[in-house]
Amino acid sequence: MPHIDPRARSATVAALAGSPPPHPLEPSELHLLRMALNQMDYGLVVIDSESAMVQFANVLGHAALLECPDGSGTLGRGSGLRLLHGRVMAQRPCDNDTLRRTLDRARAGLRGFLCLGEGTQSSAVAVLPLIGPRHTFDLHAYGTLGSAVPPSYALLVFAKQQLCDDSTMALFARERGLTSAEGQVLAQVCKGLRPAQIAHNHGVRISTVRTQLRSIRMKTCCETIRDLVQQVSV
Repeated sequence: MPHIDPRARSATVAALAGSPPPHPLEPSELHLLRMALNQMDYGLVVIDSESAMVQFANVLGHAALLECPDGSGTLGRGSGLRLLHGRVMAQRPCDNDTLRRTLDRARAGLRGFLCLGEGTQSSAVAVLPLIGPRHTFDLHAYGTLGSAVPPSYALLVFAKQQLCDDSTMALFARERGLTSAEGQVLAQVCKGLRPAQIAHNHGVRISTVRTQLRSIRMKTCCETIRDLVQQVSV
């Protein structure tokens, strides 16, 4: 039997499927993509939806799976998930069935939403299926039989741990011409504090905080505090 170049076979399969052969990303492109994902404010983890083995994690995604260094078993970021031998598992054993069902749904192409933990320790993780058209997979890599099933993956998206990080907040305040005091007030507003709480923290009258908030709204062209928070969180 004559030897057939796997690359030629892949190109032939793609041509028969009515689409051009896939072009793998160059190493430089992969590096740029990894750097871009590490700049996201959300933890992102890609896992095999069958084995739950981690395929990729950005910086925040990796941090979300780490346990506290004191070995207490609690998660530093309260994600409700942990990493064990490269596999994602629920922090609480009773949540593993929920995780398994959600990954089963992901293999079927359905989105899911994990609600883990309870009370003040509860957390939420979105689970998105990553299943491309069958012809986009290299059939040589997964077998040539018609019954071969290409792997499916799931993207775990962890909730933001804070609305806006300190560096972004400082840049926003500087670009909008906020004073140092106004920048501090804005930072506490974005943490969900009320004017009375902010006034108490700063040791000033609540009227002072309200005056600062009016000034912030004028400088940022926001009519309400909600509009202001939405603008900062982008």
